[in-house]
Amino acid sequence: MINSIGSSASFMTQQSSQVSALTSEQTEFVKETLAEFDAQNLSTEDAQTIQAAFEEQGISPTKELADLMSELDFDAKSIGDAGRPEGQRPPPPPQNSLESVDTDEVVSYLDELLTEYSSQLSDEDKESILSSVQEKFGLSEGDSLLNVTA
Repeated sequence: MINSIGSSASFMTQQSSQVSALTSEQTEFVKETLAEFDAQNLSTEDAQTIQAAFEEQGISPTKELADLMSELDFDAKSIGDAGRPEGQRPPPPPQNSLESVDTDEVVSYLDELLTEYSSQLSDEDKESILSSVQEKFGLSEGDSLLNVTA
């Protein structure tokens, strides 16, 4: 069970890094596209044209793209904001799924898992799991994972 979780997390990390990395062709395309515009005098239409060209080439807004654009004296955020139709806001960040989860059910399930797999886990595995949970929820080493006050 734990191995399958680790494998999934590893795959998702690899997948997301593959999505965000610009290919050499995309990097060249960005340079060529931006060379057609004056960074100091961009219109809304220019920003929309740049965005459309990048989307057509499968170039997503990433930190890597923003850094490349910055090297070329363009501000990615300004272009993103200017290229958005007036009044349209960027999509909201994803909601924390924990807010909609029945915590009693989660705790019960975790208890079942620990009972079932505890004999198969080394002390190092248990410490690693505890450390991951603490990191995920921003807990310090001495903080309790459960609030037992009513």
